[in-house]
Amino acid sequence: MTADFFVPSDWYQSFFTVPVMRFWEAAVPAEATAAEVAFVVRHLGMPSPATILDVPCGVGRHSRALAKAGFIVVGFDISEAALDRARAHARAENVAVRFVHADMLQLEAETPSDAIICLGNSIGYFEPARTESLLRRFAAALHVGGRLIIDTSICAESLLPIAADRRFAFPGGSYVQEIAYDAVRSILKTRAQLTIDGETHELRYRHFVMTSGELVRSLSTAGFDACGLYGDTQDAAFGPGSPRLLLVAVRR
Repeated sequence: MTADFFVPSDWYQSFFTVPVMRFWEAAVPAEATAAEVAFVVRHLGMPSPATILDVPCGVGRHSRALAKAGFIVVGFDISEAALDRARAHARAENVAVRFVHADMLQLEAETPSDAIICLGNSIGYFEPARTESLLRRFAAALHVGGRLIIDTSICAESLLPIAADRRFAFPGGSYVQEIAYDAVRSILKTRAQLTIDGETHELRYRHFVMTSGELVRSLSTAGFDACGLYGDTQDAAFGPGSPRLLLVAVRR
């Protein structure tokens, strides 16, 4: 593992640029999105046209698929680059999704919704106090009985022992990352080189690491009951070594 390096606390506000968005679009296969959307639909247990908030939505891959399935979807994201691509994709696919520019820490829904999805490690962006504030905002944006689905691979059970630095190739480029772990604050920091279309970009980002139990307790404090913890989109039980946590909770 590499020596320590600095990552600013507000990294997520400017991280999601056009090259990063294009990287994720190239790196995530359509089959992965389909499996995640199938998981969401199955565990929401709600018929369309239920209302779903996608927070944060990125380029809208989940939002668009859920809208195609008949749900009413609103996607929120802080990245204008991501939203521009999300809107362009929705227009090209003739899909009705409303995309809103907003920091999820300031999330406000006009009316309570039926469900919220928070996918792709976004729950790990913030220190515990701000995460609990975010979860309270999620609760305020839902009907009683509404569902919340969180997806993260930054739970301690999935990470520890922390994997060595890694690299992989994708159509059009490569991604090489170094990892440093702050054991005092339980922060996983990443420094990466993204090469796409012949251009190289240095990326720095970080995630706060918590156990699945800590996340469940934070959800309970915010007004949720956890009703399922899964280790993959096929409903395997979550436990040590699971590559990700897909957590389903219900608003009390």
